Amino acid sequence: MFRNDMETLLTMLAEAQAANDYEQMAECYLNIGTACRDAEKITKAIYYLRRFDNLVGGDDDLYDKFSSQDAQVSQWIDELESLQLPYEKMLQEQAIEKSQDLNELQKMQWILLTMSRFCALFEKLSVLPDFEGFEKLSEMIDYICGGLYGTLDTDDSDDIQDALWDYDDLLDNVFDSEVMSDYTQTVQIPNQPDFVPADLESGDVGTYYFGMAFGALQQFIFDEDGQLSECAIPSTAQPDDPVDMEFVACGIQADYFYRTSDTDLEKIPQIQEEAARIFSDYDFVKSSPDYQAFQQRINLYKEVMLI
Repeated sequence: MFRNDMETLLTMLAEAQAANDYEQMAECYLNIGTACRDAEKITKAIYYLRRFDNLVGGDDDLYDKFSSQDAQVSQWIDELESLQLPYEKMLQEQAIEKSQDLNELQKMQWILLTMSRFCALFEKLSVLPDFEGFEKLSEMIDYICGGLYGTLDTDDSDDIQDALWDYDDLLDNVFDSEVMSDYTQTVQIPNQPDFVPADLESGDVGTYYFGMAFGALQQFIFDEDGQLSECAIPSTAQPDDPVDMEFVACGIQADYFYRTSDTDLEKIPQIQEEAARIFSDYDFVKSSPDYQAFQQRINLYKEVMLI
């Protein structure tokens, strides 16, 4: 019975997504999430209820219509996560715990290594009109890497800062737009289901963590006068606010696999590989790598396709 009902609900959701009917999409997310919750399909329930919460929370008209349901959904998500913590959140908590042993430079290095693994995916996304410019992530990574090690020409401070600010604005504009709920914009992945922008949420608020991580890296490599600082010395640069280390676990792209697969995340080869990279990177930054070793690892990661 559950399978038949779910097939019907998923068909309705696909139709709503194809039509960019956000109100109907919200209804479907809520109904599917509720059905999964009732059937004790906890991880799927959390995924669809999050999709409802993210969609409704980002649209004033939808929130006005679904505000009471959204409050209930937030409570359900908390209850479900207390029963079974999603795999991506477990990795995030492990990353936070391990980061306590790192100095600020090492934290930034760990974050940048994860971010470098988004380059290949962002290159593919850049073919979509709203994502034009995302392919410049590789260039931004190189600027930040040089900034962390003090290898950039200080005469170029203004130009580099402008480039990073422009990219930060691009991220903000796209991540806060309706395109993040537009399932008609897809990227083809060889021998796999297509990737859609919403998959970037990677469990819950992955795009928020990405934006915060990018901002923290910018802040770290420039001093209060907007000049490149000697960041390779851990004591010379400190972020104004605590860094969200959850980002280092956002490369597993949980939402893509929740949407396209019924396999437990921890059993999916791509996720196993990414989890191994996350904690290998922790050991790597703890070893205080020099610039050459760090740049080599960055260049290798730029070729990785997370999904």
